[in-house]
Amino acid sequence: MANDIATLKLETGFSKNAIEQLSASKNEPEWVRARRLEAWHLYEETPLPAPNDELWRRTALKDLKLDDVIPFTPVAMDGMPPPLPAKFQQVENDTSAGGILVQYNSQNACNRLAADLKKRGVIFTDLDTAVREHPELVKQHFMTKAVTYSENRYKSDKPRVGATGKHEGGGYGDTVGDLKFAALHGAFFSGGTFLYVPRGVVVDLPLQALTYFDAANVAMFSHTLVVVEEGAAVTLVENYASQENAAQHFSNGAVELILKPGASLQYFHLQDFARNVWHFSSQTALLEKDSTLTWLNGTLGSQTTKAFLDCKFLGEGTNANLLGFFFGDGNQHFDQHTFQNHIVGHSASDLLYKGALKDGAYSAFRGLIRVNPNAQRSDAYQANRNILLSRKSHADSIPELEIEANDVRCTHGATVGPIDPEQIFYLMARGIPKIEAERVIVEGFFDPLMQKIPLESIREELTRAIQSKIGM
Repeated sequence: MANDIATLKLETGFSKNAIEQLSASKNEPEWVRARRLEAWHLYEETPLPAPNDELWRRTALKDLKLDDVIPFTPVAMDGMPPPLPAKFQQVENDTSAGGILVQYNSQNACNRLAADLKKRGVIFTDLDTAVREHPELVKQHFMTKAVTYSENRYKSDKPRVGATGKHEGGGYGDTVGDLKFAALHGAFFSGGTFLYVPRGVVVDLPLQALTYFDAANVAMFSHTLVVVEEGAAVTLVENYASQENAAQHFSNGAVELILKPGASLQYFHLQDFARNVWHFSSQTALLEKDSTLTWLNGTLGSQTTKAFLDCKFLGEGTNANLLGFFFGDGNQHFDQHTFQNHIVGHSASDLLYKGALKDGAYSAFRGLIRVNPNAQRSDAYQANRNILLSRKSHADSIPELEIEANDVRCTHGATVGPIDPEQIFYLMARGIPKIEAERVIVEGFFDPLMQKIPLESIREELTRAIQSKIGM
């Protein structure tokens, strides 16, 4: 089922020559190749984050072996899509979704969209197909607004949450923490999701994208681009998984969410990679006037995850609910940064991230609310709740405010600790054994977030994964 790596004839490690091979194998237009090379130039000019950089000192990179990575998976010579992994085969006939997109080792394995949505102009396909069939539409948005790899992006005196450097007096430094890996993604992106919803179109049934890989040593650079035009509405659920093997895997993804005036998007990003994966993610949402976003990130898998999530409020009347859950066990390491960037006032954001840790798992959450000088009447809230299920597990929670306007309402809070013993006592007093009581409390801790996921099959899969991790 997996690709035969011996037939790739590709050198390990990343290089300009590998970019040329990748672009040629996909028969890409010149503008795509040019954007890859621009990103590669920036990657070469940018050093790896130093161990003492504020946003990286909790995630060591010494064990990341980039020189051993094969940069991309070649296109299947026979032109036939690979067979679906067993865990995804059931989605082909799933009628609860308005569209299905499955990618296996960066190649399209299954793609369908309801006929009425096609007639109304909705585009839901893999990114390679979108570049071929909708070049002008993709070119207009892809790596131009939400995620860009121009050096100008990183010269702002008010950088985004990825900023590195010493944290003194409440301000970040003058470079961006995800620059190195975001630029590498821009050079080698391969596979991904393209969703376009025309003006005024409301998609009632959720759309589902699934990404799976098992090719040993091959890097994964999945890129999601969602454009919701004025007055349109859609729900997208993306699920990422991989197969465990002896080789270290490297995943470096990016997400662009672009909401035009009055648009509404519910976006669910669910990651359950195998334990041999180092996963980096750079996600950005742009909200124009009167748009509404529900954005949930779920993290259960990978050995190490380093994620940057940036929500930019560009117009009045914008509203975002930013949700997240994570559960680490073993020696899993999750390091997440969120940025509620109120650039324009009369906007609202509400963030809630919940996590549970057991064994020797570690989590770092750093959330910044920034209200810019002209963003009066902004309303922002941020909360991070953590449950520790063992003495060796550890969580760092660092909520921050950076307020430059005087007519705002911004608050934050964080909690880290074991399960409340009074809750355990309450359940045990009613005949529930201690182990079962702990399981019920942890499931109840996550349940409000689980219920927001619109696809029952996904909810059930995540619930089983959480129950497996609890193991009580």
